[in-house]
Amino acid sequence: MGVVRIDDSLEKEIGAFIKKEENRFRYPSKTAFLNVVIHEHLSSLKKQKKGKG
Repeated sequence: MGVVRIDDSLEKEIGAFIKKEENRFRYPSKTAFLNVVIHEHLSSLKKQKKGKG
């Protein structure tokens, strides 16, 4: 596992987002949020790349 540094203001936004009732269970922590969001983004990029080929 690696360490990721993010901007302070972005970290605050993430914290506020995951504290919302509708997001509490999908994203129980900032780490979980980052893992899910990055995975989803990379998956969508792969799909786009396959579509262009």
